[in-house]
Amino acid sequence: MAKYIKLNLTAPGAATGSELLINIDQITRLVTASTTTTDIFFDNVVTATKKWTITHTAPLVANAVLDAIQSAMTANPGGVRSTVVGPINTAQVPAAQGAGAADGRGPNGQLLITQPQVNVTFTSAAFTA
Repeated sequence: MAKYIKLNLTAPGAATGSELLINIDQITRLVTASTTTTDIFFDNVVTATKKWTITHTAPLVANAVLDAIQSAMTANPGGVRSTVVGPINTAQVPAAQGAGAADGRGPNGQLLITQPQVNVTFTSAAFTA
């Protein structure tokens, strides 16, 4: 049975729709092409350029998108599909000490967050045959 990884796309195209499904058995290697693109190469005896180029927002940590794709490839061994979750783009920011309670916590002991965490979003994908 084939196993797939899924990337949710915020700017879907005619070739992908809003979800890109890739059969992991065909993936040969992954490359961080730039801070906002990751290439997924396939086993192809005819040409070395058979690939998907995934466009995404820049992660906080270099190669984090590549790592997220590799994690999705090895996750869920009994399932058919695993979704690639975008790594952190912007880290959350807790309230400074002294905001609310003396230690920066709210009235119920919760840590107050002034800026929520933002994850990388996958914008689009382009296939090169």
